[in-house]
Amino acid sequence: PGTALSLLFLLNVGLLLLWQLLLAVTLAYRHDWPRNAAGAALGWAAWAVTYRGWYRLPWSPGPPGLG
Repeated sequence: PGTALSLLFLLNVGLLLLWQLLLAVTLAYRHDWPRNAAGAALGWAAWAVTYRGWYRLPWSPGPPGLG
């Protein structure tokens, strides 16, 4: 792949890592811990269902950029 595509991939990885970090910080530093833990679990579950479940199904269009 070209340099621009590699750079775009690295930026996307950086955004994913930033999202995970912000999710962990929100969970750790808010006052109402059980409510925030449920929200963090829901956010992670939505990500997991999308990228580990939906994109692997036969009727799915596939992950972004495939094809």
